Amino acid sequence: MLAIDDTGRAGRYGEGELDPHPWRGALLLGLLAVAIGMSVSTWVALALGRGGWWIPGDAWSSLRAAHYIPMGTYPLIYETGTIRDVYVAGPLLPLLLAPVAVISNGFRMHESYPLAQQYPNSWLVFGPYALACAVPLLYAARALATQAGIRAGRVATQVVFLVLVFVPIAVVYGHYEDVLAVALLCLGFRDLFAKRELRGALWITGAILFKQWAILAVPIYVAACPRPLWRRAAINCLVPAAVVMGFFLAADYKYASRALLHPPTYPQIGHAALWISAASQYQKDVPARWGGVVLACVLAWMIHRRPDPAVVITALGCALFGRVLFESVLHGYYLAPGIAFLVLGDQLHGRPIVTKVTIGALALLMFPLHPQRLLWWAVFYALAAALIAGPLRDLARHARQTAASEPSSARQSSMPTGGAQR
Repeated sequence: MLAIDDTGRAGRYGEGELDPHPWRGALLLGLLAVAIGMSVSTWVALALGRGGWWIPGDAWSSLRAAHYIPMGTYPLIYETGTIRDVYVAGPLLPLLLAPVAVISNGFRMHESYPLAQQYPNSWLVFGPYALACAVPLLYAARALATQAGIRAGRVATQVVFLVLVFVPIAVVYGHYEDVLAVALLCLGFRDLFAKRELRGALWITGAILFKQWAILAVPIYVAACPRPLWRRAAINCLVPAAVVMGFFLAADYKYASRALLHPPTYPQIGHAALWISAASQYQKDVPARWGGVVLACVLAWMIHRRPDPAVVITALGCALFGRVLFESVLHGYYLAPGIAFLVLGDQLHGRPIVTKVTIGALALLMFPLHPQRLLWWAVFYALAAALIAGPLRDLARHARQTAASEPSSARQSSMPTGGAQR
């Protein structure tokens, strides 16, 4: 169980005592996840009458970038593709995919780029390797749940992350970097609750280097740290990521800036926000996305007074889910991390999670549908409100309670002791 010191911070006895076999479930469920992903992309696609394998198109952009590494041109990974088909994530995933690029080149395997292939045999190597990102995700989710205080229901936590994170992000959209970013966020907050705050901050910077949206977790993480560590935690979260991305910007500013600073989005292949013309061909999201950073800072302010794990994870879920308000074009995988952490927050509060899982799944299932635009957004916002209204009330209640308790605590601490009075 968690050890609580006199500052209210959660500590730990030993990870082996809390969870003797943390990798067992992750490996078993991870193998199941790989089997599901490969089955869906190959024989299930053929059984449904598709003229070839069904492989998410976005998956190939990361492998194209990985080919630059064995060629010795890693700083140029953002020159791949065209204006409508570019790699726009952080630089760590191509590095991990470099072995696949070497094998694909060495055996002259076919990839579904630049020309679409019905049966690209490179997928037989690329697919299982990339889908294995489920294993670190499921381990990290379990480790976070364990350190946050969950003793029963950890397999349920892993299943939630498998269904609500891995399936939509990796199997449907092929964004393996997002899966790994979620895994590193889990490890970062695991270390936060284990009082290894500065090491945990390095996991956060790693998450940012997989996918830029992970910066939304930084205000929450820093606010949850003890006050003397705020500055050092913020430095560990942001500076390494800034240095690495700065290297790519300096090496190839024209293309790296397009990918890292103002990535393009396309209303035709997603759901355009109501303030965006559905006929628009191209959007840059940076101005609107700053709203998500502002929201994360507001949530951080709400929890900065003695937060417990349930409050911290709830705030993290709200911060990540809140980006749906500020995206000019919305895709289903944008929602997945926030929904998973909101569900985990409910689990930490001791509430049933079936309702929230169901609502989250319905929100994700809406994205293949394209009815009348106003109708789609009305239903989506109703589901989003059902997901986030309760967690926001929890955070507001926490802010009120801690604000009300501080004056009395301050007065008690400033009163002289009995010995001083005498």
